[in-house]
Amino acid sequence: MLSAILLLAPLRTGDLTGYDDAQYAHIAKSIVRTGNWTVIQSNGEPALENPPLLEWLQASLFAIFGFSDFAARLPAALCGLAAILLVYWLARRLTGDPTTALVAMLVMATSVYFLKYSARGMNDVPFTFFFLCAMCAWSLTEEDPRWYLAAGCATACAQMTRSMMGLALPAIFGLDLVLHRRRPPLRYALPALLLAYLPVAAWYVYLVHLFGALFFEKHSEWLRDEVYGPLSPPWRRFTGVFEYAGMLSKSYWPWLPALVAGVVVGVRRRDPRLSLLIPWAGVVFVLCAIARSRVLRYLLPAYPAFAIFAAVGLASYLSTEHLHKALRWAAPAFALAAAVVVAFPRTHFAAAEIRPVARAATSATTSVERVGFYDGGQPRFDETNQMEWYGDRYLRRVFRHDDFLKALASGKARVWVMDTESYQTYAAHLNHDVLAQSGHLICIRLK
Repeated sequence: MLSAILLLAPLRTGDLTGYDDAQYAHIAKSIVRTGNWTVIQSNGEPALENPPLLEWLQASLFAIFGFSDFAARLPAALCGLAAILLVYWLARRLTGDPTTALVAMLVMATSVYFLKYSARGMNDVPFTFFFLCAMCAWSLTEEDPRWYLAAGCATACAQMTRSMMGLALPAIFGLDLVLHRRRPPLRYALPALLLAYLPVAAWYVYLVHLFGALFFEKHSEWLRDEVYGPLSPPWRRFTGVFEYAGMLSKSYWPWLPALVAGVVVGVRRRDPRLSLLIPWAGVVFVLCAIARSRVLRYLLPAYPAFAIFAAVGLASYLSTEHLHKALRWAAPAFALAAAVVVAFPRTHFAAAEIRPVARAATSATTSVERVGFYDGGQPRFDETNQMEWYGDRYLRRVFRHDDFLKALASGKARVWVMDTESYQTYAAHLNHDVLAQSGHLICIRLK
């Protein structure tokens, strides 16, 4: 109950940040507006990077409740709450101790980075939830092979949320089979494999059929930027493990010492039940470390394993009596924290500057017109994503100075949003109306 308050209460205030949050939201809005659920669009063009499960969830809520920041962030919050509950179930199954399971649940519910992204309209926490579902199903396969099918379905959901990182699941399953010298029954394993890969494969095949070379060009460009592209300096290719370890050492407090202790205990005990956690955390950590883009939120699929390890570490060095006593203090402290979140919601609005100019640009144009956008030659995708979400128009995005001058002279866009310095230098002398000004941005209509 306290976790539900802590995760859901922040959704009633604040807005969407400009990069992934607003991008996913305006893609989902486009699904509802166009009725096209198979070829998702960003700024009127096909979005060919990630599979669309998160956008489908958001679009379903938009279709029922209308467009809102709350509906855009609700899927992540609900998935975060479900992940906390599943951590309790899995920890109790792996350790056989309800107190350790409750501690694992508390660790997960108070991991600051996990809480942060449970309040964001991004695919990190939904992917973590589906990843955890697959691991829970996998833990049951030795007793009942029908759970292979459930693991396959959960893997499919993870793949349809974030395809590349979803490859961690078959790697973990394969390692677990090797470590325990298990041979899965083919009558369940093959259908499970088909369930896991058929949806994402069908989606990609459909896009290749529609777009051909364009799909490979766009997807390859995204993979270069995120996964295997060059790093500067080149030796950073080999430092990912240390970078993620450093990020964890700064952010995973107060649970970091317990996590380290739990890993040591898990390795020493060689408990076959806890051994599932080692390839789980290890595979996710390694895949994140070898990729080009290194952001701590990519490590979130390993956070449930971290929480169980931390609980095991605490249970190894504290008696059950001391753990119960600590939980009796932790529960009211957690309740107080949840009450503070409800009573004093966050007041930072990431789109405060964008909203007025987005509304003005929408009011001054027809539904088929594009709004010109230029901000000093910077690739401000955060601002353009917010413009498309909080406004209702596609943009003619211009990021280079020469292209801006040509576009301004061509008259292809009647309404422009630009930074005030560029306005003073290049547009103030033109025949125009000022529609809105907010912060460093100004919206004008050329006559």
